[in-house]
Amino acid sequence: MAGAAYTTKLKTLLLLLTVMASAYAIAAPQTTSAAITLFGQAAYGNLPHMPFANPNAPKGGSIGYNRIGSFDSLNALINKGIPVDGTSLLFDTLTVGSPDEPFARYPLLADKVTRDPNDASYISYHLNPNAKFSNGKPVLADDVVFTFTTILKEGSPGLQMYFSDIAKVIAINKHTVKFVFKRPDNYEIGLIVGEVPILSRSDWQSRSGQNAFNRVNLTPPIGSGPYVVGSISAGKAIHYQLRPDYWARDLPINKGRFNFANQSYLYYLNEEVAFEGFKIGQYTFREEHKAKRWEKNYQFNAIKNGQVIKTLLPHNNPVPMQAIVFNLRRAQFANLQVRQALTLAFDFEWMNKALFNGSYQRLQSFFYNSELAATGSPNSAEMAILKPLLPMIDPAMHPYILKPWLSPRTDGSGFNRANLLQARQLLLGAGYRYQGTQLVDGQGQPLKIQTLIANESLERVMLPWVKNLRKLGIDASIRVADKPQYIERVRQFDYDVIVDGFAQSLSPGNEQVGYWGSVSANQPGSSNSAGISSKAIDSLLTQLVTTKARNDVITLTHTLDRVLRAGFYMVPMYGLSGDRLAYWDYFAKPAVKPKYTIGVDYWWYDSRKASAMGKHSAPAPNSRE
Repeated sequence: MAGAAYTTKLKTLLLLLTVMASAYAIAAPQTTSAAITLFGQAAYGNLPHMPFANPNAPKGGSIGYNRIGSFDSLNALINKGIPVDGTSLLFDTLTVGSPDEPFARYPLLADKVTRDPNDASYISYHLNPNAKFSNGKPVLADDVVFTFTTILKEGSPGLQMYFSDIAKVIAINKHTVKFVFKRPDNYEIGLIVGEVPILSRSDWQSRSGQNAFNRVNLTPPIGSGPYVVGSISAGKAIHYQLRPDYWARDLPINKGRFNFANQSYLYYLNEEVAFEGFKIGQYTFREEHKAKRWEKNYQFNAIKNGQVIKTLLPHNNPVPMQAIVFNLRRAQFANLQVRQALTLAFDFEWMNKALFNGSYQRLQSFFYNSELAATGSPNSAEMAILKPLLPMIDPAMHPYILKPWLSPRTDGSGFNRANLLQARQLLLGAGYRYQGTQLVDGQGQPLKIQTLIANESLERVMLPWVKNLRKLGIDASIRVADKPQYIERVRQFDYDVIVDGFAQSLSPGNEQVGYWGSVSANQPGSSNSAGISSKAIDSLLTQLVTTKARNDVITLTHTLDRVLRAGFYMVPMYGLSGDRLAYWDYFAKPAVKPKYTIGVDYWWYDSRKASAMGKHSAPAPNSRE
């Protein structure tokens, strides 16, 4: 009997343990890992270094870049002033992205992450105990809490909106910080909080005066990144110096990375002066954005004798949508037919031939050059998403959603007669009429459209479109503003039309709300420069940021692409599925290039090349004569 009782107790105990284990598996499926992804597994989680890095690359030398305009701030997180480029070199983030994977994050300040794959309402980051700021102080959970509290209170409106799903950030202990979110289904937010540069709490709290964070100044901040500020020439140049004591230099993500002892950004008044500076070696690496200059002007001696390398490097990223953006907050753009007419006035074929030597491709998608671009007619999966949305959408847009899309074409002759005649009929259908040669509305007021630009070279590009608008009887003009005035006017949406760009990743998510969401339409400083506010688009954005499957991301992005194109909110211009690069041949680079970036972070200074070039009296890089 004793043996039977023991057996019964043992079975009961085993059953209880089984039930407890099952309950634990259901209640707590959270996992802790180093590398994390939004979908699938990280490709390089167990490698000692990234495959596109040379772990033995020497540290030293310099690289220099150019920028146009000026700067007056070292804080890129606020909505004031003009921030200098390169400040990301000063800061580390909790995790860092891979240039070979659409959405994988690898350890940096945080060496582990705890999350629940079925519950996106929280995520915990475990800080590396070795992480240190440039002043030697440790990076602690309190610094992370301070960073996000400050951004949500004083950061730029775009950042506040981007992270608006954060409910609270809690320091669990010195090295663990927990993010709690407002919703359990936004799976991307837990990963993108890892992208934010972490600030030093003691640094910012030691600064005098109220709202120190939100003041424009050039006081170098304390960061934990690979570089510190070496020197600044206000508004003209900044030089960053590599930290010999950088705490994370031997992490797998960083081995063979950040090899230049100095990185510089030199500022010029315009592109022409900047190009001349490159020719004499004032800076050493240049991305060329002007097709005519690329074709005609890269014939100088340093190119001919091989001192400067000129190359077109194809990439696998979506081509950024560069577009003529209509400010929908202005009454003249409220009518779809008007926006269609203005789109018909853009003669890409003539412009590409006459101005760009046939270099560019017409952008047919907001995600051009990627699997995210919508093509042909909607498939069954896309239609399942579209059907409940179509009643929310202007019926006049339906044909442009449900049929294959193609931007208006011309014969390239420069006359654009057929499209302008069609545009004229659309304008008349929208309630405009002609008073002599001038187009006026029902109250006799002329249709006026001013294009605001900051770059004088863009005037040459916009003038053909403006001339076509004038042929239609529109009072069209171009206003060139200086850079600070332009930036402030754009922040306040004080324009009729601007030329804007919308860079896309292969993992679209929360940033799309900033581009197209109703919540950002009237938020000064947001990226929604068109002022798009649509219930259908908002629904698509909600689905996009909450999906857990890559196939669903692709289908939803195709659908979003169709609806955006059909609204004629902007005139898609042109792009290039590659990078035009020119650089002084001081550099070496790994044999393997990252799939989605140029990979300059992994290049290094080749002293032998530099010495050999010295025989040709090459100028010293980063000198400013």
